[in-house]
Amino acid sequence: MAPDQNAVSASTRTEIEALVEEWMESESIPGASVVVADRDGIRYANGFGVRDVESEAPATPDTLYAVASLTKSVTAIAVLQLVERGDIDLEDELREYVAVLNEAPGPPITVRELLAHSSGMPQDFVARRPAIDDGRNLDLFEHVDGAADRRLVDDDRYMYYNGGYFVLGELVEAVDGRPYEEYVRTEIFEPLGMTRSTYDPDALARADDAMTGYTRADGELSPDAYDGGAGPAGGLISPARELATVLRCVLNDGTVDGTRILEPDLVEAMCGRQSPSLPTVDGTYRGYGYGWEVRDFLDETLVSHLGGIGVSGAYMGCLREHDVAVALAFNTHGPSVTAVGAGILAALCGERPEDAVRALRVREAIDAVAGTYESYRGALTATVEPAAAGTIRIRVPERDVAFTASPDAVERSPYSFSAGTGSGVRWTAEFRDRETEPQLILSMGKWTAVLTDR
Repeated sequence: MAPDQNAVSASTRTEIEALVEEWMESESIPGASVVVADRDGIRYANGFGVRDVESEAPATPDTLYAVASLTKSVTAIAVLQLVERGDIDLEDELREYVAVLNEAPGPPITVRELLAHSSGMPQDFVARRPAIDDGRNLDLFEHVDGAADRRLVDDDRYMYYNGGYFVLGELVEAVDGRPYEEYVRTEIFEPLGMTRSTYDPDALARADDAMTGYTRADGELSPDAYDGGAGPAGGLISPARELATVLRCVLNDGTVDGTRILEPDLVEAMCGRQSPSLPTVDGTYRGYGYGWEVRDFLDETLVSHLGGIGVSGAYMGCLREHDVAVALAFNTHGPSVTAVGAGILAALCGERPEDAVRALRVREAIDAVAGTYESYRGALTATVEPAAAGTIRIRVPERDVAFTASPDAVERSPYSFSAGTGSGVRWTAEFRDRETEPQLILSMGKWTAVLTDR
């Protein structure tokens, strides 16, 4: 469909659309919706592909999607509203309000720790309870409590913990007295004009403009029902246009079109570094605020969240200093969406996405080096193929060797990848772009071969 309310330059629109379309083609995504916003409103909104394959109904900026963990941003706003009202404090012990996780080892878990994924609780896959067939049929909080003894208390680390946000939803109900969904509808959705956002999974069947979700098996897409049940951790159903409203609230320090739902200091805390960083290859910060992932990007902080629930997924992110935001939703599994979302933000800031987003740069490098190489007179061959998590798989059949190598230098040619071995020696693959043909210098310890593209 044609984009609406275009306040983005034609060249940037072209760049955004090329990035989205390439991603959809590479990951076989039937339909996606993209909305770009700033503090004042929508700058760009477009649908790509189809929301339903059989009917060929187009995706639009208003198509409803199950947006999975983007729900956590909304839940965090609800909890911080209780903090603003003085009903709770971030350092309060969770056991003051709910009878969950009270027996976890170590110091009592606090509200702040659950918001920031820093409680030491490991991922418990609580949203996958129906798929865990152990014959016990545990309910949600029995599952959470059952895994509590696995809490790590010997180190301070960022450990993404779905179960914690289910518990935070219970906290909202215990403190406010209203059901979580009613609280969010009354205190967040209605003030912000988010009329289509809901936690009712049946809305996907009732609404005129709603996704059909798809799962992928053996390279084939099949329609599959969204079963709901992810509640405060991942149960939100929303169109990209209304996700952009949440982002505008962040850009405007808690206000949208004159309506304030959260004080600026709490928005600042929500977008700050509240957890330790994940270990990163470049030393930059990647961690969590309250309900948002936060990371260094383009010399400021990227505030974002990823969501995926098998049949659909979503991303929303904003750069507050640049005053730009993007919401993206789609109707199947799309593992590269975080890179695509960040790439859109980079394009909006005048940067080449592949230069600004390492994952896109790595993908570009892998596309450039994939192929088959051979040594002089074909005595040795090496095949290079894309592998998981931005790596390559190198196979040398003549030596019965296959190994996975991670990217080292991918900013420009020569590209280099390497793998550590048990002996302590790194095996390296350096790809040089010669005028006549690409060249691979493959070093496996003291043994080095020079191969050219076949």
